[in-house]
Amino acid sequence: MNKQYKSPQSRGIEWTDFTWNPVRGCQHACRWTMPDGSIAECYAETVAERVAQRAYPNGFEHHYWNPKVLEEPLKMLSPSRIFLDSMSDLMGHWVPTEQIEQVLHICRTAAQHSFQLLTKNAPRLLEFDFPPNVWVGVSAPPSFFKGRRLSQSQQQRMVERQLRVLREVNAPIRWMSIEPLSFDIAPLLTESQLEWVVIGAATNGRATYQPDPTWVQKLLNILDQQNTAVFFKGNLEWDEWREEFPHPQSIRTQEAEAAW
Repeated sequence: MNKQYKSPQSRGIEWTDFTWNPVRGCQHACRWTMPDGSIAECYAETVAERVAQRAYPNGFEHHYWNPKVLEEPLKMLSPSRIFLDSMSDLMGHWVPTEQIEQVLHICRTAAQHSFQLLTKNAPRLLEFDFPPNVWVGVSAPPSFFKGRRLSQSQQQRMVERQLRVLREVNAPIRWMSIEPLSFDIAPLLTESQLEWVVIGAATNGRATYQPDPTWVQKLLNILDQQNTAVFFKGNLEWDEWREEFPHPQSIRTQEAEAAW
């Protein structure tokens, strides 16, 4: 478990308390085109191959299973938000089903915590039953995915598919990470039914590129109409700051817990 510190000097993940990665490595090979034409790689890939090489001896694209860390959330009694795949995609097509089930079993057992899941492989979400303390989320599409450049129409179709899947998932919190906000995504979220959205700017190393302000405002208008909580990443520049979390006693949460 890695504690995420939330200070101006920290580069931690502001919207979670801890990261936990019983599964590590990813084969999505995500890349983002920056406004200046440069290409940014996935932050997790950078960490794995430039900072934590010992933990990733076969590179970031390799699948690593770490059962020794499975029970770490059970040792923490204080309720926390735990991001369970910051260095992976738990729903990746390469991850064995039995390993995913073991992770979800721990989530179910550690009922005092909220586990935040984020994937770019939304269709696989339909293969699992999620405990009511797992927030199920999807990421906005990158510029390059699995080695191929995505056109804007392909990115749009990916978002539409993600949201269709989320509407079918029985989860108390359905959310989306839009970091970076790299195109006008607001029209695609008019009926998203999301409880939470995280919005951020584009980054490439220490360089930060702000999204078009009209994209941000249009997105906020849509989300406010749907009473969706909004969390701004620290790299976003905006006057009226937001660090909202979904309400734990929402109607959908109560319904999910009753169904469970």
